[in-house]
Amino acid sequence: MADSKVASPTYSPQWYEDSLQLTSVPLAPSIRSKLQNAGFVSVRDVKGARGPIDLARETGLTNAEASEVIKALRLGIEGTALAGAKSASEILYEESRRLAVFTFSKDLDDLLGGGVAVGEITELCGCPGIGKTQACMQLCVSVQMPGAFGGYEGSAVYIDTEGSFMAERAREVAQATVSHLVSISQFLPKHLRGSGALSQFTVNGILDRVHLFRCHEITELLAVVESLPMYVRAHGVKLVVIDSMAFHFRQDFKDMALRTAILAKMTTQLLNLAKSEHLAVVSVNQITVKPDPVSGVARLVPALGESYAHGCTTRIILSWESDRRMAYLFKSPRLPHGKAKFTVTNGGIRDVRGMKRQVDLK
Repeated sequence: MADSKVASPTYSPQWYEDSLQLTSVPLAPSIRSKLQNAGFVSVRDVKGARGPIDLARETGLTNAEASEVIKALRLGIEGTALAGAKSASEILYEESRRLAVFTFSKDLDDLLGGGVAVGEITELCGCPGIGKTQACMQLCVSVQMPGAFGGYEGSAVYIDTEGSFMAERAREVAQATVSHLVSISQFLPKHLRGSGALSQFTVNGILDRVHLFRCHEITELLAVVESLPMYVRAHGVKLVVIDSMAFHFRQDFKDMALRTAILAKMTTQLLNLAKSEHLAVVSVNQITVKPDPVSGVARLVPALGESYAHGCTTRIILSWESDRRMAYLFKSPRLPHGKAKFTVTNGGIRDVRGMKRQVDLK
């Protein structure tokens, strides 16, 4: 164990905190006992561990308990340490526990690393009729799937700026999803088959847990986003959809500098919400025409400019390839560029049979 004396004439507040015995730290008695039995006596001893996983292995604590211990010590006994910092080990552990929201297309889910990620903003952009709204409706149903099937059992908020949400279509997707889960429930482990996992996953129950906000102008959209933190906590929301982000921002602003500032603030609010409440945010964007300054040839690009593109975590561009719908993973901090075919059926988003995903490894 580290020597409790430091060969230095200067004793900083941080040195004093690190030298404190664990008996001075507000920890649960059972946790403190396990730490002491493993030879961890002072705050400095615990901070010497390489991360929560190693601390759990050495002390017999669970990974969650070890993470809470390290977090409590990092915040400081009197608040003198920097609050909010996390180690990469803690972040990796948290990310490994997150589920993804299924799209119901295996190829598309594989492209996204398992589905639409929680704690991030995923942008869907593409031309009209490509399937952006259909994908959003599918996600609103998928996020409610029972935990026995890998779902979140959460509700969804759908912010509709274009009037494109159709309850009848949502009902069709819900019916198909319920039927699919019923058909595969026989393959669940025996202890889950009779657990009533599907008792609450009904068509009416699904529709009840999709909370629609119809925003007719930018002020309504800003007001809804501002009120989201309290609303998602009260209703167990695990998915927020904005369909679309571009509609009001492209029409209601003449001052481009003001538009950029408000859009950046809203994007930051949504990203903070996704991280703090452990939910997925899906933002729909439109396509616009941008002429090339050199050749003068016009090309299709996502709307709202580069500053907005930087604010979204993942960007997926949906487009047509011959007569097939194609999803291109254009931007992601954790996944390689790639593409996947998908189709829109009466039951929602599905795979194109006989087609395989292609990955760009460059």
